[in-house]
Amino acid sequence: MDIRTRALVLAVLFSLLSSSHVVSVQGHTASSFTVLVQENGFSQTSPEIIQNDSIVWHNIDNSSNITHRLVYDHDGDGLYNGTFDWDSGELHAYCERDENNTKIDSNCSTSFMIVFDMNWTVGNYSYTDIRSDNTTANATIRVLADTGEHIEENVPAIGSTFGVANNDNEVEEEPEDSGLTPEKMLLYVGLFTGGTSVLLLGVLIMRRSGSENFGDVREEAE
Repeated sequence: MDIRTRALVLAVLFSLLSSSHVVSVQGHTASSFTVLVQENGFSQTSPEIIQNDSIVWHNIDNSSNITHRLVYDHDGDGLYNGTFDWDSGELHAYCERDENNTKIDSNCSTSFMIVFDMNWTVGNYSYTDIRSDNTTANATIRVLADTGEHIEENVPAIGSTFGVANNDNEVEEEPEDSGLTPEKMLLYVGLFTGGTSVLLLGVLIMRRSGSENFGDVREEAE
C-alpha cells in the first residue's frame, strides 16, 4: 500500500470517528412571559408564545385598591370552570404580610400563571380582565406550534392542573430524568456505528498489508 492510499484511509477513519461524536438534537426551550396588569390595560395585549411556554400575569394596579380577575371561557357556557377555562380569582396589587413575611390572608394573590402545554392547540385565545369597578379589558394570546424537541426548565409538567400562582417566590425543582432519552439513543447509535466502521477498516488495512508483504516475500524467494 503506497503512502497516498494509507493517508486516504487514515483520513476516512478520522472522519468516521469524529462524526460519531457529533450527534445532537436542538429544539425550543420553554420560556415564561410576563404580562403586567396595569391601570390602563395590559403591558402586552397580543403576545405570541410557543406551545409549552407559560404566561405570568402580575397585578401592579394600585389605584384605589382595584382588583382584577382574569377569566377565559373556552367552552362558551358563561362559566369559568371547564377543562380549559381559567379564572385567576381576585388579583390584588399588594398582599399584607406579618413580621415573618407571611401573608395575613392566605387567599390573597397578586399574580397568576397558565402553562400552555401540548394540550393547547395552535390558535388565538381571547380572555377578559374583569375589574372590581365593573369595567373590563380584553386581550388575546396567540399560541404557535412547537416544531422541535422541547426542554422544560422549572415549569409545571404537561397535564398539570392550572391554578393561581402566589407571590411567595418559591419554586420546586423537578427531579432530573436519568432515563434513556432520544438524544442518548442517537449518541449511542452514532458511537457504535463509528466504532464498528473504524474496526472493519482497520482489519481490512491489516489484511491488505499482510497480503502485500506476503507477496513481496514470495517474489524475493523466487
